[in-house]
Amino acid sequence: MQARTTELVSTIPSAPFDDLDLDRAEGEEEWERRVMALAATRIAAERARLERLGIIDANGDLVSRELPPDMLPDSDATVETG
Repeated sequence: MQARTTELVSTIPSAPFDDLDLDRAEGEEEWERRVMALAATRIAAERARLERLGIIDANGDLVSRELPPDMLPDSDATVETG
């Protein structure tokens, strides 16, 4: 799982700003472009992950609104950890 997480992080663009002059309109516009590109990439990656897990369908709708069996009121599962 760690390898997949590391792989995913390495494919996500970064949004550095140390090379920008944020006091100028051009620098501020470039910063906003970088942040929006970063956000779009992360949203797409998360959507794909949720689809792979079967939580949402291709339209982004929930596949089920039912609770998993261990979360139902009559479940023998416990929230105690020790």
